[in-house]
Amino acid sequence: MSLTLTKRTIFGGIIAASSISTLALAAPTEGFTISPSIGYYNFDNDRKTDNDTAYSLGLGYQFNSPWAVEFNYLNADSKKSGQKVGVNEYRLDGLYSLPEFKNTNLTPYLAAGVGTADFSKASDSNNAFVNAGGGVKYAINDALALRADFRLVKDVEDNHLDNITTVGVQYTFGTSHKSAASDNSDSDAYAQPQETAEPVAAVTEQQPVEDKAPMVEQAQPVEPTPAPKPAPAVVAPVHAVNLVVPFATNSAEVQQKFYPEIAKLAAYLEAEPKATVMIEGYTDNKGAASYNKKLSEKRAKAISNVLVTTFNISKDRVSSIGYGEEKPLMANDTAEHRKANRRVVAVVSKNEA
Repeated sequence: MSLTLTKRTIFGGIIAASSISTLALAAPTEGFTISPSIGYYNFDNDRKTDNDTAYSLGLGYQFNSPWAVEFNYLNADSKKSGQKVGVNEYRLDGLYSLPEFKNTNLTPYLAAGVGTADFSKASDSNNAFVNAGGGVKYAINDALALRADFRLVKDVEDNHLDNITTVGVQYTFGTSHKSAASDNSDSDAYAQPQETAEPVAAVTEQQPVEDKAPMVEQAQPVEPTPAPKPAPAVVAPVHAVNLVVPFATNSAEVQQKFYPEIAKLAAYLEAEPKATVMIEGYTDNKGAASYNKKLSEKRAKAISNVLVTTFNISKDRVSSIGYGEEKPLMANDTAEHRKANRRVVAVVSKNEA
């Protein structure tokens, strides 16, 4: 095998190494996948075969974990010594998505597998090979992603080392198709406020004390009983409202097109001048817990600021808190359940003096 590497090989290796070492990702979505791609097949110089365009189609399954399996068919039409050579590759690969940090929609992955290559009209046809490499996927939404892939292909029979660089798309069946731009936001319909029973402060009245002492001729002096202190004001939660305010990935900026949703809450607060509101932010359990909590805090604070600065709600009536992945509505075991756990909740309380 020649030690000379083409520029394309070097660039492909740099891209693969960079994606593995520096990129953060969004977690993969479980389901069956189909991945059409186009790319460049760079043959070992010892084959004396012209490099050429390659077309491939992958069918696979992404598990509810970093692991996936994929069967891939690749075709490339090339020339060897002026004679047309058709290459048909069949391979079975395992893919592993790297641990997530969830700052972007990029998912780096490692891949390896085995297969066979049929070089029609060539002496070295039907050779077994192993391959290894990796790539990166960019999630457009839960179902669709752009994908770039780089593989080294080792012919175990003739000791050739080829490489393949491809770009394409990957579609995952059976997902919610939710836009990646609202990755940490709730998309349920605006929930109507639910009345809850207002807690009543327990005030104990002083009961007359029965005198059990024996009768005497002169009554003993009795210390006057102090009057009971007035009961403190009761702040009772009366509404819990899910706000439909999606955020862009890794962003806490509230887009103006969602202001009408916040305006509904502001209108209620104006109608109830004694009411206060706590904006609570939540995420699912994907990504680092510390990052999720900080992001939920920023988003809850952003909505609070809109209430104060845009809708003129007094700032002493508005507060915010981020819980991150704490207090999930349901288990984070499916895409729909995770979607339900990504939410912003406005808890309205009424000060009963």
